Amino acid sequence: MAVLLIDQASVRGGGGLAVHQPMGAGHEQALAQLAREFECSDSHTESLASSITLDDGDLSWHSGDGHDILFTAVDVAGTLVVRALERSSDGWVTVADRLVDPRDAASTAHAVWQLISLLTA
Repeated sequence: MAVLLIDQASVRGGGGLAVHQPMGAGHEQALAQLAREFECSDSHTESLASSITLDDGDLSWHSGDGHDILFTAVDVAGTLVVRALERSSDGWVTVADRLVDPRDAASTAHAVWQLISLLTA
């Protein structure tokens, strides 16, 4: 199991380390299901479920226009969050956190879907 430690001081100006809580196929499937449900309500969308990938315990959203978002579940000082990161010229930058229980794939997928909706609007 890979453990990713992120220096929060360099990301947000605060202290502490974020410990990676890997997501799995269940998370990917739950998010793909939400995308399919959205597609059924909007017949003009492309296959949103194909925009999702799972890599090394993290979910990625590939919008097709070059706007990729990385979602990682982390434990920051005992608080579990799903963290959204966008690529910038300086690397990946944290843009939002949502409280989650990463053991619950469905609720984590809902949090990720909310972030996708906010960040791609």
